[in-house]
Amino acid sequence: MLRVVVESAKINPPLTPPPRPCVSVYFRDVKKKTSQVEGNNPTWNETLVWHLWNRPLRNDSFLQVILQDLGSVKKERFIGLATIMLKPLVKKPREVLFVKDLALLNHSKMPTDCTITLHVACMTSQDVEKTGDNDLLGTTTQEAARQKLVVPSYAVHKELSSKPQHFQVQVKVFEARQLMGNNLKPVVKVVIGSQQFYTRTKMGSNPFFNEIFFQNFHEVPAKFFDDTILIQTDIGFIYHSPGHTLLRKWLGLCQPNEPSSGVRGYLKVTICALGVGDQALVDQKLPYGADDSTIQIFKSTVVPINVAYLQFFIYCAEDLHLKKHHLVSPMLEVELIGEKLKTQVKTQTENPIWNQILTFQVQMPCLSSYIKFRVLDCPRGSCWGEIGTVSLSLNQISSTGAETEGMYSGFLPCFGPSFLTLHGGKKAPFRIQEEGASIPSSVKDGLAYRGRVFLELITHINSYQQTTMKDLSKEVTSVEKHQNRQKYGLCVIFLSCTMMPNFNDLIQFEVSIGHYGNKMDLNYKPLVSTTQYSPVIYDGNIYHYVPWYNTKPVVAVTSYWEDVSFRMNCLNLLHFTRDRLKANLDTLKSMRNPRDPALLPQWKKLLRELEEDCKCPLPCMTDQPKATNLDKKRWQLRSLLLKELAQKAKEAQPRDMVATVEGWLYRLNAMLPEPQVSLPDVMIWLTAKEQRVAYAQVPAHSILFSPTGALHCGKFCGKAQTLLLQYPEGEGQKDTLPAHLRVCMWLGNVKDSADLQLLREGKVVVYAETVSI
Repeated sequence: MLRVVVESAKINPPLTPPPRPCVSVYFRDVKKKTSQVEGNNPTWNETLVWHLWNRPLRNDSFLQVILQDLGSVKKERFIGLATIMLKPLVKKPREVLFVKDLALLNHSKMPTDCTITLHVACMTSQDVEKTGDNDLLGTTTQEAARQKLVVPSYAVHKELSSKPQHFQVQVKVFEARQLMGNNLKPVVKVVIGSQQFYTRTKMGSNPFFNEIFFQNFHEVPAKFFDDTILIQTDIGFIYHSPGHTLLRKWLGLCQPNEPSSGVRGYLKVTICALGVGDQALVDQKLPYGADDSTIQIFKSTVVPINVAYLQFFIYCAEDLHLKKHHLVSPMLEVELIGEKLKTQVKTQTENPIWNQILTFQVQMPCLSSYIKFRVLDCPRGSCWGEIGTVSLSLNQISSTGAETEGMYSGFLPCFGPSFLTLHGGKKAPFRIQEEGASIPSSVKDGLAYRGRVFLELITHINSYQQTTMKDLSKEVTSVEKHQNRQKYGLCVIFLSCTMMPNFNDLIQFEVSIGHYGNKMDLNYKPLVSTTQYSPVIYDGNIYHYVPWYNTKPVVAVTSYWEDVSFRMNCLNLLHFTRDRLKANLDTLKSMRNPRDPALLPQWKKLLRELEEDCKCPLPCMTDQPKATNLDKKRWQLRSLLLKELAQKAKEAQPRDMVATVEGWLYRLNAMLPEPQVSLPDVMIWLTAKEQRVAYAQVPAHSILFSPTGALHCGKFCGKAQTLLLQYPEGEGQKDTLPAHLRVCMWLGNVKDSADLQLLREGKVVVYAETVSI
């Protein structure tokens, strides 16, 4: 590889107006050039690279250097040229050829007072991979913008043809992750040779593109291989990679003028360089699949690596079991970017106490989207059964600052101390809810409740000397306040069940929250948590229904959980703001005619209600004794966002109304997920022959009652709602609906049950109830 560092030039006599000079360097008829720099004494410090392939330097090898003014009214005004013989590098290939103040020649081949300074070196692939002070020519800030990717060496197996050939370059842009910045609307610019391509504009710090670009070439192979793709790498490297393809590779992004600021995000691409008769590799994976276990990041050598230490404080777990009459020996496994750390095995216990610390060393920003936790059953030291899993999204426990505008810089990953709910068994069916939003199957958890894990996460940036595993017995008392339990009551009234297929057997519905009410879990005392058995009756058209008529079954279940009302109040208030904004947006979209007289009043109504909702303060977390560090960070982030949206609603003009509101709605949705809920979802199972057939999953916060006010209550607390049951993954008839269920649900502290109004409406017969003595 031949590497030229163009340092500077001097133009004498000075030109007026100031020129915008550019240096073009030719080697073996392949042209490379620097950027434009204004002035009569320009400084570039830019690196130009040519691959030698299997043609080493010879005694007659040379460089031709041309200095031009691209800012002239005339196109590319010639200033001077010079020829540099490379014979010294043939004799001493390990040395650097320094050319200082080389006089340039004019059109008549006569010397001028213009000079140029540059360095030339012949480098091997091992030299390219060196960084910092070990680099033969050193690196500079401007060089970093054009730095090649650090890639493995490769060999050319045949002589390159001197005749032009047909080639095609394909670039597929999948997604980006952990982009740094505020209120981002990213777009990817891809330059293939001299052609520019752009993806669609997305929103957020983790956009999903899934777009592909093509460019055809008719070039001599040597020249074609030296062309570049910005996302920058030589086409020659891609062509000589296996299958002429870089398949699903992650590129580390940096700011061209400030590489010392570190990696600013990641971009996932596939790049192919194909000749005549070449077949592109077939990518059989889904575009939205996750494969964090085999990640390889390509980045510039001059971009520093920012290391962080993620400490997981693993305290204890509860309700761990696989099957009846079997005591498990649990061990917790934490997986992050393919690395796995494990706790000790606790023998024959459903409520293990680990009190250990697991520490990961990761590059920030962390490329992985999820942290996966698995609890395994390891009797006699061999792990053979998976008790349950849970995945924690890094976007929900950290922030890059992309959710807001201004100078907010986000926060590092943190969590708890809080419970994470484990699930196992059958999984929910695969569905793409929106572009790029699907959870990959590798991190999708099951439907059955398998217990909970109590843990905490703290991130350190400075060097960390402790080992990856440490005993935590002395620090447990400080987190015991988070485990105090209160008695909760769950009441469900079944109003109707229609649009069912034919069931030959009697059916019933089971209601459970955690292990409370779960009839299939024989490790606990069974509770009466099901409706009476009922037949299904043909409706005379297509479907069947359950004949409840005027007698509606009621199921009541009591359970014990931590008091997380301060967290749920904040969450439900945000949901109310989001839901009202979405309803107003849907009404706005329904007005197709821009001259509709109702359009402007609806726009003003939307702005007025959004401003009103955003000015409603969130429950303060700073003075809440049970609030974790993550609670306080997310409260600050959410408050900043609501303040911004209130100001924007106040200043908004009736232009691009739908696009503007969709942007606001996107930012609100990014703030909604709450990773520290700790209350399991309510499960309603349709059963037949003592087998679970179909289910509906209801988030606990959506039916949770709050004594502080209606805005803090769940959206469906004490209200009728429609649940569309679905089959577990791989079961039931495809594209059929198991049931259309209408229910009324209430969940809350039993001391607030006096406010329960459900049983005062109409005549209700209670068929199932649990009573604690």
